[in-house]
Amino acid sequence: MKQTNILLGALLALLSSLIAVADSSLVITDPWVREAPPGADVLAAYMTIANPGANTATIIALSSPDFERIEIHRTLVEDGVARMVPVESLRIAAAERVVFEPGGMHLMLYNPKRQLREGDSVLLDLQQATAASIRVDVPVVKMNTDDDDDHHHHH
Repeated sequence: MKQTNILLGALLALLSSLIAVADSSLVITDPWVREAPPGADVLAAYMTIANPGANTATIIALSSPDFERIEIHRTLVEDGVARMVPVESLRIAAAERVVFEPGGMHLMLYNPKRQLREGDSVLLDLQQATAASIRVDVPVVKMNTDDDDDHHHHH
């Protein structure tokens, strides 16, 4: 009887976590990483993350086999000076989306493990608070700095 209760409790916990994961699915669109010059220690990634679910989703960690570490940053302009501020976790409300773009929210990709060129792709894993993880295959794009606004028109 005691084993049955333990098994039933474990089954209910698993079912609850599966329901939470199913409800917090995020949709990633238009991901891209800017190609950096040889020897660059930091690259940036951009994308749109939408939450079509009924509950707030929270991204608590990011990782990649292609980079030593990844951080979420947002750009703040104070007194005419832009600076990047790390974001510990990212909450995306139900039916909302967050746009990662040059000059705004973005991912900082530290210490690439290989030289990345246009046409390559990298894998990013987004870990949610619900324990759900999303793997995104992100293309590397070569751009000039004045092409940022045109990127979405060519993708």
